[in-house]
This record gives sequence, structure tokens and C-alpha cells, in this order.
Amino acid sequence: MAPVKTTTDKSTEKRKAIMDACLDLFCEKCYQDTSTASISQKAGVATGTLFLYFENKEELVNELYLQCKDELASYLEEGVWEHTTFKAQLRHVWDRNLEWKQLNERKLQFMVQFSSSPTITKLTKERAMSRHTVITEIVRKALDAGEVTASSVELMAAMVSGYFHTAAMYLLGQPQSKHFKKWSDESFNFLWKGIN
Repeated sequence: MAPVKTTTDKSTEKRKAIMDACLDLFCEKCYQDTSTASISQKAGVATGTLFLYFENKEELVNELYLQCKDELASYLEEGVWEHTTFKAQLRHVWDRNLEWKQLNERKLQFMVQFSSSPTITKLTKERAMSRHTVITEIVRKALDAGEVTASSVELMAAMVSGYFHTAAMYLLGQPQSKHFKKWSDESFNFLWKGIN
């Protein structure tokens, strides 16, 4: 016999349905053309129910942005410290970054679409940035261990992060290419040669 669902379970399900509907609709239409009523309808909840979880559409979008960023950060971090060298740790994050983005095309599309949107508040951007620290931590440990030389941990981490994102976006634009694995390896090697 299945366990009886509690109010908390139902609340969590409704919140997730609203977030999922928001993701779908914002990937299909722009922010202005998506109403809270259309989000509620797609989520299968009353419009009033949406406002029990989110004050307005802006808060909903900001929460979804943070959720996507948090999921990506968690995916990148998982297992990274099982590797003992700077290169292996970077390669782990490189591979995990590509994997997550391949598995979550809609979330990636949403994050790219809203990354420079004024709808995403300064506080949300700061919270998202504070969540994405794994590359900075990898670089800091490598500098402390003498595996790499740089005058600024933050500068090097920002350059690596920027390269990871740019290269991933290019590679993911060629998903059917028979050269995907080869180009992925080459892309990482370009970065590694530049570091050393």
C-alpha cells in the first residue's frame, strides 16, 4: 500500500509543477508574453495557488534561475575532490559541465536567455555567483600546491570559467558531429596548454 502523501509533499509537487511550467514557457516565449495565468494553467494549478509560492512573476523567474544555477553547481562539484591533481580536477569539471548542459538543454537555454536580463536581480546574481566556487577552489588549491602559477586566483578562475562556458556552447551547437568527443578533448587540451 502506497504511503499517504502529506501536505508538504503536495506543496512540493505543486511548486515543482509551477517551476517546470515556467521553464517551458519562458523557453517558448519571452518574459513579457508569459503571464502568471498561463504558467498556472500549464502547471495545472489555480492562479491563486501560484501566488502562495511566489509573490509575483519576477520572484518566480529569479527562483528558477537560482535553482538552475544550484543544480549545475552541485553537478560540477560531485566527485571533484576524488581527483588528486589540478589537471584531473579541471577535467572532471569540464566533463561534468558538458554532461549537465547536454542533459538539461531547456535549463541551459533559460539561463543563457536570462543571464543578462534586468529581470534577474543583483541579489540573485550575487547568490548564483557565490554558489559557483568550485573552479576558484580548484585553482586556489593548485596555487597553494605549486601546480600552477598565477598572480590572482580570481582572475585565473574567471578566465577558466569563461573558457569552459564558451567552448561548451560551441560544442553543444554541434551535438550530432562525429567529432564531438575529439573536439571536446582538443578544447580541454587547448586550455591546459595555455595554463602550463
